[in-house]
Amino acid sequence: MKRTLVITCLATASISTPPIAARTNNASHAAPTTVITATRDRDLADEIPAAATTASLRDIHRGEKGVSLDEALRHVPGIIASNRHNLSQGERLTVRGLGARASFGVRGLKVLLDGIPLTTPDGQTQLGNVDLASAGRIEVLRGPSSSLYGNAGGGVVAIHSIPGATGEWRIRPSLIVGSHGLRRTQLGVSGGNTRHRLSVNIRRLQLDGYRDHSESLVRGAGIIGHHRLSDRWQLTSVLNIYDAPYLLNPSSMNREDAETRPRYARGFVVSQGASKVARQVQGGFTLRHEAGPTRSEVTLFGVDRSLDSPIPGGVIDLSRSSGGVRASHSRDQPLGDTPVRWQVGLDVEAQRDERAEFDNEGLTDTDIDPEDVPDAVVLGTLELDQEERVRSVAPFAAIDIRPIPELLLTLGGRLDRYSLEATDALLADGDQSGDRTLSQLSPSLAASYRLGDLTWAYVSMGTAFQTPTTTELSNRADGSGGFNPDLDPESILSVELGARGHWLPARLAWDVAFYRMTVDDMLLPFQVDDPESEAVYFRNAGRTASVGAEAALRAQPSEKLDLQLSATWMDFTFSDYVVITDEGPVQLSGNQLPGVPPMRVALSAQFDLPRDTWGEVETEWTDGYWANDFNGPAPGVGAPPGDFFNDGYTTVALRAGGSVDLGLGSIHAFAGVDNLFDTRYNGSITPNAFGNRFFEPAAGRTWHAGITLETGQ
Repeated sequence: MKRTLVITCLATASISTPPIAARTNNASHAAPTTVITATRDRDLADEIPAAATTASLRDIHRGEKGVSLDEALRHVPGIIASNRHNLSQGERLTVRGLGARASFGVRGLKVLLDGIPLTTPDGQTQLGNVDLASAGRIEVLRGPSSSLYGNAGGGVVAIHSIPGATGEWRIRPSLIVGSHGLRRTQLGVSGGNTRHRLSVNIRRLQLDGYRDHSESLVRGAGIIGHHRLSDRWQLTSVLNIYDAPYLLNPSSMNREDAETRPRYARGFVVSQGASKVARQVQGGFTLRHEAGPTRSEVTLFGVDRSLDSPIPGGVIDLSRSSGGVRASHSRDQPLGDTPVRWQVGLDVEAQRDERAEFDNEGLTDTDIDPEDVPDAVVLGTLELDQEERVRSVAPFAAIDIRPIPELLLTLGGRLDRYSLEATDALLADGDQSGDRTLSQLSPSLAASYRLGDLTWAYVSMGTAFQTPTTTELSNRADGSGGFNPDLDPESILSVELGARGHWLPARLAWDVAFYRMTVDDMLLPFQVDDPESEAVYFRNAGRTASVGAEAALRAQPSEKLDLQLSATWMDFTFSDYVVITDEGPVQLSGNQLPGVPPMRVALSAQFDLPRDTWGEVETEWTDGYWANDFNGPAPGVGAPPGDFFNDGYTTVALRAGGSVDLGLGSIHAFAGVDNLFDTRYNGSITPNAFGNRFFEPAAGRTWHAGITLETGQ
């Protein structure tokens, strides 16, 4: 019955823009226009030959806690944001199954915050600098985007902050409280004039956590300035500061513990002081020039990050600095009567890591305050001490041709060259320094066709190239230093067919996409058989293949009712993957990729009520999925298959709120209940974890409430 429901939803349609966002040349069918900038230019969302979604200000903020990115992306088909209910590891983002390998942070996606890459040159993304309370719009491009961005096999997530107000200065303090010690405070100040606008946001988030040993504290600040230097020149300046004095990590658990005592954290995890202390400063400038048919953009950015992370079996001490320059230039230059737009660009980035890893001797006393845990861990023998460097240079080009008014052809390509170098400073066991050079050309070809005034179809073929990160290269199961010489980059080929459109009488917008994707040398995580270690290592799978469909629907049958439906289906399997076991080589062809739900459906109804009040009901269903490569016990291991499977689940949420106009300002208040029926489920897993400890339990029924005071009109 569940599969029938999902297939019916997929056959219906989907949305990938805000309500009725469309472009038309027929005035009798006028519809609002949505512009996408994640394409490194300004493109109409309906015309681009790719699966694209925009989450609006209302989608991001209305009645939400502002803690996890899954709140804003739940109605984006094809992307699954798994809330791990644990700020130490952060949410896991997967797009079309890519990114499921991440044990922390995000892989397989290029993430931008106000035009500044959060993704480092080696492909790692930390989302700590993302402040959802400041976000005004989120653009998502699904599918290989390496012709525009390096290390973007799954796509692009571009987050845009709310621009500063013009006119009088506005102050916006807010407070959100909720279950499990949720306390979030925020202060926003913005103002300016038509030439200069400034927005400043300061935040503090504290959580006691649903599970034992999951307390967290995060502080941050963001400053963004928009400066119109002249009619042709614009400058954007961005500075973000992230400070996490303690993020405790309860780790994962086996199925029995997850079902019977989901709030539990294993004693060994607690005694090892599993946690994280992270600090990051990131900033940059973007200079834009627009004169008639030409547009140019240059971004200069830099990041400084420090990390101290005790994990069971070890302690990681990492200092990272990275930065670079992104430049692009485009021009509308007709060829006779044929409209043509071309674009060229160059990305140059560099990264430097100083990495030290120690044995973890644990805590001498576990009865201490959360903020004291990371510093109380006793360091053991120094096992790894090395400097790691990544340099990348990537020119790219694209051309759009419109041979007839209804048809748009797009051809693009990017040449990535990565130089990775590890310098060993721990020479007692020999010099294990080494270097790698990785390069690949990533071409793409696409076309879109306007079938009618408000209907478009597109087809595309794209490739992607994803390097192993420095963490994945340096984590070697044999304990040696340097980089793993046997770990290769992923190569991705994707073919996609999609359509989108609008039906104005019902104020309805829809979008549907079908794709087939192959991945050679897919990077997969694993752990060794050591009960005193949770270190994650990586290896390449021979080849994987996936087919999928994405759909959603958004309708406003009346001005007071907004309905959304999104659905995702994917079949992601190994097509050639041999694993060496105690029983000999095992071919895993046909097995499902772990950590990837085959189906997911989200449905919501938002309705406006009298006197500036509103309500919303939302439900999500996620299909069950396997937690390891074997899709059950390994050969020769006696264990029930259910111990390796994360069951599907359904959750329901209610939210309501309202506003009061005070003349000189306004008050906004809301409250919400998540997981209304107190469903017991695991929100995420750790793929291929040792001891069958795959599962990360989610919270039961929770509540939250917030209030915001906004000055000015």
